[in-house]
Amino acid sequence: YYGMVPSDPSYEDMLEVVCVKGLRPTVSNRWNSDECLRAMLKLMSECWAHNPASRLTILRVKKTLAKMVESQDIKI
Repeated sequence: YYGMVPSDPSYEDMLEVVCVKGLRPTVSNRWNSDECLRAMLKLMSECWAHNPASRLTILRVKKTLAKMVESQDIKI
């Protein structure tokens, strides 16, 4: 939310930007150039759905991350 709210935003600042205006963080286009980052961006975006009922559950996030770690051979 760089440039949208102060560096130490209040609850009210974030409420205005996220809930009232419906804005989401911007992500560098570089994320689209890497398969792993592209998958992570997709996952993050699905968590940012405006309608809370449309957002991924934490279990779905966990399973998706586990699958990404396995398929990308990421060492954690």
